[in-house]
Amino acid sequence: MAVAYKDLLDPAHLTRIENYSLMAKAAVEGFLSGMHRSVFHGFGTEFLQYRNYVPGEDLKYLDWKVYAKREELVTKVFQEETSMNCYFVIDASASHHYQGDRAACSKLRYACMIAASLAYLATRQGDNISLFAYQDSIVEALEPGHRNGQLHRFLQALTRLQPTGGANHEKLLKSITHHMRSRGLVVYLSDMLEAEDTLPRMLQNLSFQHCDCLALQILDPDERDLPHGYPIRYIDAETNQEVTTFADAVRGDYQQAMDQFMGDLKGGFRRAQVDYRPLLTTDHLGHALSQYLHHRESIV
Repeated sequence: MAVAYKDLLDPAHLTRIENYSLMAKAAVEGFLSGMHRSVFHGFGTEFLQYRNYVPGEDLKYLDWKVYAKREELVTKVFQEETSMNCYFVIDASASHHYQGDRAACSKLRYACMIAASLAYLATRQGDNISLFAYQDSIVEALEPGHRNGQLHRFLQALTRLQPTGGANHEKLLKSITHHMRSRGLVVYLSDMLEAEDTLPRMLQNLSFQHCDCLALQILDPDERDLPHGYPIRYIDAETNQEVTTFADAVRGDYQQAMDQFMGDLKGGFRRAQVDYRPLLTTDHLGHALSQYLHHRESIV
């Protein structure tokens, strides 16, 4: 029996594949097979995708076979026209260790599955990929590249990540920005539970480096909607502060505070003109892949 497209992108399915290379391939191939109209019609050494024809362009790149079938004018796009740098920045601080009962994986594992899948997709498009992960300091730094095992190095770096320590967002994002010397796309992955007042401004600074930014917030369902029932002991993973209570006793206040936090964060990113998307660790990876493709296409 064939596995459904959405099942292939379900984190409960993907997290069972420990090898990031196999996991990324399964996710991306499942995603592309589920697209009704894929932009990935060919993956040779030159041709990468189609885009809508713009009047005045050279007619020799029009695909007349597509026009005959669909009556649509589309232009072939080649690798040398689209190759760019894709920078992946991951917050690997201790709070990303969390995994509630409703989730199949921790927040860091989910972030790494997204990063692995997007890097695999970017490599198929001929793009350079780069990785920076930080906690109290930068723990992984991989400069942009495409050939000679770059994807393997990228995935190996992901396997080394362990969530620990705090997150010095401002200092380290400034440091990472200095590595972004050319036009590209930054994919930022974090639970964003700290520095909500400053993160939008810090990511906005990437535009001064000629980079577009996609900010993906990774939350566990328990953080968005407290679980019901039994007493729960809450521990701040970065400060070790503890409190034990019934979730139902604080649900209303917590929900109000969380809604305020999410609204402020969304408003901050909107003012900073940074695309922000909240994700739960139970969401299938197609959401992140779609957002990436949308941004990637707008930069071409």
